[in-house]
Amino acid sequence: MADTAKHKRSDSGTQPMLGPDFERMLEMQRPALDAMAELNGILFESIVAANKEWGSFVNRRLKEDFAVPEQLAACTTAQDMFRVYASYFKNACSDYQSEFEEMTKLNRSIAQDTMTAMERVAQNKP
Repeated sequence: MADTAKHKRSDSGTQPMLGPDFERMLEMQRPALDAMAELNGILFESIVAANKEWGSFVNRRLKEDFAVPEQLAACTTAQDMFRVYASYFKNACSDYQSEFEEMTKLNRSIAQDTMTAMERVAQNKP
């Protein structure tokens, strides 16, 4: 008895999608698929690095933010409260500015790495 599973037609009477033609078509697309996989890998790693940096920053800021009520509770004069608030806002502004600069550098790096990979793919250089 011949193996009918390979050559069995679907219920609609058409040939099954998988076969030599599908494999040839897939092989023709292999360079594009490989290039997209490389680009996706670069973007994924870059986005993970950016998320890790941002998460670390948020954790640092939350620790400082949650310390303010305790510092305010220890104040005995209005001048002490003013110092706590002034220090808090000064540090917060500095931290946010530094973090935005760091995120800008990461985003620039993501764009540069992506463009380098795209140029390499366009020139067909693995």
